[in-house]
Amino acid sequence: MKTATIATLLLTASSATAFSTTRISNVVATHQSSSTSLNLFGSKPKDPNAPEGAPGQPGMMDQLAMFKKAQEIASKKKRLDDELANETITGSAADGNIEITVKYIPPQLPTNPTPGYEAAEVTINEEYLEGVSSEDLSVALVEAIRDGEAKATARVGEKYKELEEDMKGIMGGLA
Repeated sequence: MKTATIATLLLTASSATAFSTTRISNVVATHQSSSTSLNLFGSKPKDPNAPEGAPGQPGMMDQLAMFKKAQEIASKKKRLDDELANETITGSAADGNIEITVKYIPPQLPTNPTPGYEAAEVTINEEYLEGVSSEDLSVALVEAIRDGEAKATARVGEKYKELEEDMKGIMGGLA
């Protein structure tokens, strides 16, 4: 029985040293000296050895500013897409005897990321229609559609140049 009591005392003593405050304070001291801190609403303090003008590391406020700028760009793109969708763009062929109105269809993200065009209205001169063969009419219709799509693509490019310039202005501070 005495051996069991001595073994219990030894185990208790060794367990007590495992939880001693000296060991815990050594662990805490080691942890504190190796940790780095980021400021919650700003960037990491600048390294005093960093060269003049070197950028600091981003903090939470920088990320919020970037998110806000991304939202601005998205709203401008939506506004441009709405303006383009309301514009009437006309393609023509056969010396103006056939005109096709093309409508811009904005991309439907994420299901259809590509913008499209839709022939909304076709106008054919009656005198031209009476004297044209079906083959020539078919070719002229295709030409008018392609002309309308080319004009619509050019117009979309012009409008998106405005967005590109806005993006350069907004993102200029981040680059």
